[in-house]
Amino acid sequence: MKKTLIALAVLAASGASFAQVTITGAVASGYRASTAVSTTAGVSTSSDSSGLGVDTAELFFKASEDLGGGLKADAVLSFDTVTRAGVAGGDTSLTLSNASWGALALKSVKGADYLSGGIANVGGVGFDGKVFSGKSYSDSISYTSPSFSGFTVGLSHAENSVNSVTTGQGLGVGAAGTPTGRDSQRSSGVSAAYAAGPLAANLGYTTYDQKGTEVLDPTNSDSKWYASAAYDFGSFKLGAGVEARKLVKGTRNDALIGGALPLGALTLNATFASRQFNDVNAATDGTKTGYGLGASYALSKRTSLIANYRNWTNTVGDNAKATETNLLVAHSF
Repeated sequence: MKKTLIALAVLAASGASFAQVTITGAVASGYRASTAVSTTAGVSTSSDSSGLGVDTAELFFKASEDLGGGLKADAVLSFDTVTRAGVAGGDTSLTLSNASWGALALKSVKGADYLSGGIANVGGVGFDGKVFSGKSYSDSISYTSPSFSGFTVGLSHAENSVNSVTTGQGLGVGAAGTPTGRDSQRSSGVSAAYAAGPLAANLGYTTYDQKGTEVLDPTNSDSKWYASAAYDFGSFKLGAGVEARKLVKGTRNDALIGGALPLGALTLNATFASRQFNDVNAATDGTKTGYGLGASYALSKRTSLIANYRNWTNTVGDNAKATETNLLVAHSF
């Protein structure tokens, strides 16, 4: 994944100045087949779809500047869809960092649930919008301390863009107003992480404002604890994570366990995920589960053949099951 450098010339009255921008990207294309079966009032319905297409088409621009005195600025702009169908904006971040005091980051991103993002490259990616919640937009500020023998501490504050499901509103909108589901909630959190040698682990606590009421906003968040760890045993990797979220009414508990087995150029992986609602209401209380199996064959450092299969329940009670199979060629640059 070595980067391509371009020089951008900016003309000014005093002459030309130059800045270097790093361009990276990822493209994955191939075949997808999906099935869905649901049961309502004892009647089952099913749907199937399959075909060729683009799975991933991302482009990233990163600019970095040495500000002197050990201070550095990094800006990242991205496009998360670059296809014939159009070009869609992606995540944006600006980070000021110094080896002596850490890093301060401002971000506007479309992010996944804690466990949907995966556990130290072991498993979990791909369950957003399936077992776990779909990705949502937010604007955030965070601080990460320098590493002390592998340990770091973080502080963060995030505001969901007014409609976190469909669009990011950008600067100045925030989350003011009457609670209307999770779209209006802001969060503040503290976390700690360790990454050294074969072990990677983290844990944290987050609290939310604008919680609403049990009658109108029962699934709004009150607070959450989360933790995950992954260990590289050399011949294989294992990882697991949990998130315990207190809702305005009831609780929501997520869990994920995954493993990866490298066999030369071939890597096999497996993941199991679950989400459990308790004391929210009779219709939603219960557990959703899913599992995934995958294989990746590296043709080079930047090109791979990928095959994966996922099976999950969309709702509690096993009355809405779905599967997805992907056969892809992936390339990064």
